[in-house]
Amino acid sequence: MSKHRKHKPSNTKRFIALTAGVSALVGAGAVANAGIAGAQGWSASCGWEWPVGGSLSQGYHAGHDGVDFAVSVGTALHAPTSGTISVAGPNDPGGYGTYIQLEADTGEQIQMGHLSDTWVGVGQHVEVGDEIGATGNTGSSTGPHLHLRIHSGGAVDPMAFLSSVGACDTGSSIVPAPAPAPAPALETAIESAQELASAPVVEPVSSESAPAESIPEIEPRVSGEEVIVAAGDTLSGLGAERGLSWQQVWDMNPQIVDPDQIFVGDVINL
Repeated sequence: MSKHRKHKPSNTKRFIALTAGVSALVGAGAVANAGIAGAQGWSASCGWEWPVGGSLSQGYHAGHDGVDFAVSVGTALHAPTSGTISVAGPNDPGGYGTYIQLEADTGEQIQMGHLSDTWVGVGQHVEVGDEIGATGNTGSSTGPHLHLRIHSGGAVDPMAFLSSVGACDTGSSIVPAPAPAPAPALETAIESAQELASAPVVEPVSSESAPAESIPEIEPRVSGEEVIVAAGDTLSGLGAERGLSWQQVWDMNPQIVDPDQIFVGDVINL
């Protein structure tokens, strides 16, 4: 344990702020903002709070009985609710690394893993929203994040649980914003059809592909001559001496697999 930080006004101050009028509310706000920023929209009715303000990087599913929030190392960790600390420190052999376990006053058991530091000690009672540690990347972790696990008669989905109890924010949205909806397919199709209908009709232009090489095409001819390939011979050279293209020579010699590979001693028909 290194330290225990509390940056929210006490329950008494919250009560005074609610009953003393607008000026008292402003005064209580000044106390809340004196240290590190506390929760947005906090009120005396908040019995639960999201532990960090970060995006959900992995949800609750088979084989993962908690949720992960992507947050930088050193992000302040808030007590999700009031309760007593039962574990705090780097003593988890199962992969959590440095972690805190909180026994909630309402009976739930809350585990927060992969921390970089703990600011509370075993047996200490904390209030909802207290800063109890800092997030990190310890234990079996592939990157900086907070692993949150809640047991309430067995493991439950922390996202669904905290939403159901009306947990207050810590300062930024927990759930990623939805992606913008794509344009309706029907409307897009209608617009495309209208554009096609209004486009001028263009008559197709006939075109023929150019030959692979610029050698003019010559009607194949067969002289019946046989030539034995010597060093330096090519189909192009042998054909050019007789007014033939290399394609014509290749067509006349089906035994040649690759026109770029003829070998000394081969017999070429011309």
